[in-house]
Amino acid sequence: MNEQNGFETMLPKNRQEYILNIVKQEKSARVSDLAERLFINEATIRRDLNTLARAGLVQRIYGGAVYANGLDSEIPLIQREEKNAAVKKEIAQQACALIENGDTIFLDSSSTVSFMVPFLRGKEGLKIVTNGAKLLVLLSALSHASICSIGGELRENSLSLIGQGAMDALGNYYFDKAFFSCHACSEEYGLMDNNEEEARLRRLLIRRSRQSYLLADQSKFGKPSFYKICDMDEVSRIITG
Repeated sequence: MNEQNGFETMLPKNRQEYILNIVKQEKSARVSDLAERLFINEATIRRDLNTLARAGLVQRIYGGAVYANGLDSEIPLIQREEKNAAVKKEIAQQACALIENGDTIFLDSSSTVSFMVPFLRGKEGLKIVTNGAKLLVLLSALSHASICSIGGELRENSLSLIGQGAMDALGNYYFDKAFFSCHACSEEYGLMDNNEEEARLRRLLIRRSRQSYLLADQSKFGKPSFYKICDMDEVSRIITG
């Protein structure tokens, strides 16, 4: 029996275990790639990934899945930008409506905050500071704003600048408004992150801002993560959609 026929006749449970091992080893996988590797149609792969997701073994993303390995797991930035994109754009537009000409603002490295950039066009005299490496490039398109980046260590998965260098740099600023996201939030657990350095930086950011705004779609609510940022009532407003 050749490999192609083997995958076609494999019991669903065995096939799903095989798929899970691929996702676990490679941290993520796309439906199209799995279908090509297993010589089966994409509809079957989607059903298998949905089964694994219901069991909490993987997390479904647009076009594939990532391995769900606990409270500190994280989807890469490029994939987070694709997830719930329409809702994130609505949240970003609401957030930008709060910004006035001449404001000094901080934008963090989160995928939701990155959707704010197009809505900043037309704002005059903004001073913008960020810890997002990719966001810094996007912000360069704004012609009527002063753009600064804090230093620090580049975190590859989120393309964010973190660590003591970032904390030291952030401590030199005070902002009218800060816009950031988190990994999870709830009344019981507060705002939480899956990375200790990200949590520390956002905790300091809240203290260094006159007003702080959490941007979070509904997928963030009602669950814990690993490191606490603050209680929900410590931010000025939560913007969701």
